[in-house]
Amino acid sequence: MHNINAILAQRLTRTNQQVLLHRTAERIWLAFVDDPAAPLERSLAVHIADALATRSQKRVLLLEVCAQDQAIGSHFAAYPDQVRPSLLDCTLDHSRSLAHRASTRTPGGQRYAALAALTGGTDLDEIDASILAHITEIAGFYDYLLLVTTQSTPASLLQATAEHCTSTIMLVSASEDVGARFIAPTSTSAPPLSSVPPLSSALTSSSVPPSSSTNQHPPALFVTHVPERPTIGAQDRYTRQLGYEVTRLLPADTPLLAQCWEQQKTLRQHAAGAELTKAVDFVARFLAHQTVGIAFGGGGARGFAHLGVLEQLVHHQVPVDYIAACSSGIITPGMYLIGKSFAESEEIFLQIQRNIVRWRIPRTSIFSNAGLKRMLRDLCGELRFEDLTTPFSMVAVDLSTRAGVVLNRGLLWQAGLASTALPGIFPPVLLGEHILMDAGMHDPVPIRLVRKMGADILIASELGGQEPPALEDAAPWFEKGVRDQQKHARSPHIIDLLLRTYDLAMATIGMHSIREADVVIRPKLHRISLRQFSEGRKFVAAGKEAVEQSLPELKKRLPWL
Repeated sequence: MHNINAILAQRLTRTNQQVLLHRTAERIWLAFVDDPAAPLERSLAVHIADALATRSQKRVLLLEVCAQDQAIGSHFAAYPDQVRPSLLDCTLDHSRSLAHRASTRTPGGQRYAALAALTGGTDLDEIDASILAHITEIAGFYDYLLLVTTQSTPASLLQATAEHCTSTIMLVSASEDVGARFIAPTSTSAPPLSSVPPLSSALTSSSVPPSSSTNQHPPALFVTHVPERPTIGAQDRYTRQLGYEVTRLLPADTPLLAQCWEQQKTLRQHAAGAELTKAVDFVARFLAHQTVGIAFGGGGARGFAHLGVLEQLVHHQVPVDYIAACSSGIITPGMYLIGKSFAESEEIFLQIQRNIVRWRIPRTSIFSNAGLKRMLRDLCGELRFEDLTTPFSMVAVDLSTRAGVVLNRGLLWQAGLASTALPGIFPPVLLGEHILMDAGMHDPVPIRLVRKMGADILIASELGGQEPPALEDAAPWFEKGVRDQQKHARSPHIIDLLLRTYDLAMATIGMHSIREADVVIRPKLHRISLRQFSEGRKFVAAGKEAVEQSLPELKKRLPWL
């Protein structure tokens, strides 16, 4: 081992000189916080690497920080040269690193992940941690390097891994011994949080050293093998119990992992539509900065177009990872997330007009919200944001604080009532001292919110339909209008005056709202009153067509489409 370490020291200088001549892969640490002895649990690393190669359409190397005989990646190897020489072998014999130049595409053009281990057979306890400094020798051949460690990885190698990675993904299992160590039982009656050790202290004492200066981003935590439905509420509970923010939950599916192991296939190859496959796909896109957030803007009856937009996005397999919505824009995603079909959602839109016309003696509004409230309660029942599996936020304004507010916890119907409370048309929703109303004149297309929620790629579904009007010179028609004023000219109804003013303000402000969007989907819609829901069904096709026109821009950011 003395000779090996001497060779490593000599090659380190050469490696540092060469690093600027090569592209450098994004180096990501996959840290299994608890030690999953079972290969099935560790196999998640292989499935994540496979999904990353497929989604990013780039070169990926899964490097297990262990000896080759302990690595599980080779069990899934299905292509020639998919298993590459170990890092130690490449360091001792530079010519072997050239094997990492081999293609990572099938003859049909499909991407797959290359696989390697730290050493070919040498015991890890005999390896100097400085070997990881030579990772730059092979980093130039890839776009992503995933370094996998467990609790059994020696502390010196853990520290070296932290120093040479730019980001960290922590994977904590929700089953068996880890459940006893970190996570309370999954029953609804969780024990006092004081009885649950915080994750930060557990990490310090076990598998993950503090991040180095090289690793500039805080680690992202994923809880795996979750036995319950991975809802937002469950994610909140794990966050509280672990004392660390959880990015996403991965559902337990041991039988599926066992089938993949037996058939030597990845989740993508064996069960593309399974919930666990979708969750692993999210992790991969999280690594590739490809998570997708969609903001649905307000627009009254024109909200029918959102149905076409969302249906077509789903048809093209565009992920829906985060959703934010304003005003009538909440209907389409809200119904989708609670399990309504698009056909059912069309009928729900048609019901709206029958429920909004509830005249009242004007004090705070022209219409009562009793009918809309009854409709929303019938549709949503006691469902809460916490019962959903996709992060969903509605926006409103609080007149008492003069600020926009994000509604993402609590009863869905109550938040929906607040987000659709158009000023002067419907009464505000009063919650204690807070006065909540529609945010259309504050943030009609909440694109910044989906970025704040965590999305990398921002899609805006905007219903303005045209550029806001410019200032016009009234001189050519003003004097003529005064002279030729018709005796029987009638002003529009007060409702139409309010809605037209609201529509104009929303279109103007909306142009500023969507500036941060990567892709703007703007259906071509003719002008109708915001309350003419009976006329809205024809807009569904316009929404679908707008997505088709946006596909080139979407494909630039989602290369698998």
